[in-house]
Amino acid sequence: MSRVRTDPLVAALTHPTRQAAYQALSQSEEMSTVQLQAVLDVDRYNLYHHLKRLVKVGLIENHRDVGRARWWRMVKEVPLPSMGATTGEASPSPLDALSKLTHVHSIDLVDSRGQVGAKQLVQKLAQEYNIPLDLPWNFLPGKIILVGTKKDNDE
Repeated sequence: MSRVRTDPLVAALTHPTRQAAYQALSQSEEMSTVQLQAVLDVDRYNLYHHLKRLVKVGLIENHRDVGRARWWRMVKEVPLPSMGATTGEASPSPLDALSKLTHVHSIDLVDSRGQVGAKQLVQKLAQEYNIPLDLPWNFLPGKIILVGTKKDNDE
């Protein structure tokens, strides 16, 4: 079986623990391993595993050791959707607008078989209708929302 290849930075930041560590370091000049462990609420072995991966792709570095403490800092800034500046007001969700429509059906995809099948269906429809769709290799839909229009009986 062949492996799917992707950008190493994207692959490193797809894991929630690594993304959280990267975000924490982006909001501070430096953090010790103990500080990161407290923020992320993970055990030390798990944290080191994820920090090594971020170091390997060049996003962070262990820039100094003081006694037994290791200090980490971000060395390369990569924009993440969840790292954007937040304003005081919440932006309206697209799901809120959809919920006001009358012909909307939602299908929860609870297992990987349904998720993979739904992804393949969406990709096939996009191809058939010449819609450019560039889904990441690791994208799995959790829900599909169908929006329909009701035809008038007069037609």
